[in-house]
Amino acid sequence: MKKLDIYITKNFLKYFFYSLFSFLAIFILSQIFKVLRYVNEGQLSAGEVPFFIGNLLPGIIINVTPLAVLLGGLISINIMASNLEIISLKTAGIRFSRLVRGPILMSFFISLVVFYLNDRVYPGSVTRNRELRGKEDVEEREIPKEKENAFFRNEEGRYVYYMKKINREKGIMENVEILDMSEDFDKIERMITARQGKYDFEKKVWIFQEANLYYPETDKTESRFLIQEEKYGDEPDRFISLSNIVPKQQTIAELKKAMKEGSATGNEIREILSELGKRYSFPFASFVVSFLGLALGSHYVRGMSILNIVISILLGYAYYLVEGAFEALGMNGYLNPFLSGWIPNLLFLAAGLYFMRRAEY
Repeated sequence: MKKLDIYITKNFLKYFFYSLFSFLAIFILSQIFKVLRYVNEGQLSAGEVPFFIGNLLPGIIINVTPLAVLLGGLISINIMASNLEIISLKTAGIRFSRLVRGPILMSFFISLVVFYLNDRVYPGSVTRNRELRGKEDVEEREIPKEKENAFFRNEEGRYVYYMKKINREKGIMENVEILDMSEDFDKIERMITARQGKYDFEKKVWIFQEANLYYPETDKTESRFLIQEEKYGDEPDRFISLSNIVPKQQTIAELKKAMKEGSATGNEIREILSELGKRYSFPFASFVVSFLGLALGSHYVRGMSILNIVISILLGYAYYLVEGAFEALGMNGYLNPFLSGWIPNLLFLAAGLYFMRRAEY
């Protein structure tokens, strides 16, 4: 069986790489007109064109790999079917799911490679191309000095700030409300309202002026001219962060950090969460569609070589359409943005397993 696994896997890899390079050539050619437009508009010089196209490669590879896996599986297994190898092996008592174990495992390995490219290589390539075109990098923009209607949640200290306005450079917040929460963050233990808060940069603590305290459990109130407690030591810079980062330029670790900071300061994180879900889910599209490609190629049909290409393109673009539809639902609040990236994988995996079952007979 080891020789059989090697034989089938080698054929799968051969047609996978043929398909991958073919799709790469097609997609690169489709980008040439865009590159020429950038040169004509002065966004790129002629000498920068090779670097720009080189930086496009990681993104193109990531996007076309599922198509290449799908077509590679269709062609390799269909050639075996046309040579009556599949029916002969089935007659010998070998299940179809056992025959394609090698290509399926190889597809999973390919997905891991795509995952690495998607996280470690692709963000850097997007950033470099933006720099080549003279686009301002978000990370180089200055954080605003002031913010209105600010919010900050400190889960470690179990308290939440709300304020009408904050100036991070002066360390001043106006019309402040602080909620001290219970350990499970499900009940308010104390509420503080103050006209103003000033940050002592030497002692690293907030000093609240003209404050009123309210204890919900006892229904008691208290007034103080000043409140200074060591636990309220959050630096002013933590209350304001850039909410307009470009998610495609961030690694998974950076996206998680941006999401945590955005949640703490009340910024919109739906786009970040959607991109994070896509970073985890899309690389495994190659593994998911491998079931479809291998199963659909198991029955010989005359003239299948042309049909293989048509089927792979149709199924590939069907996946992209479904993925785009669920991404839009996630971005518009109808679904969890992170989970919406996994639904297309689950749907196509279910379809693949169904056709794999049918391929046994």
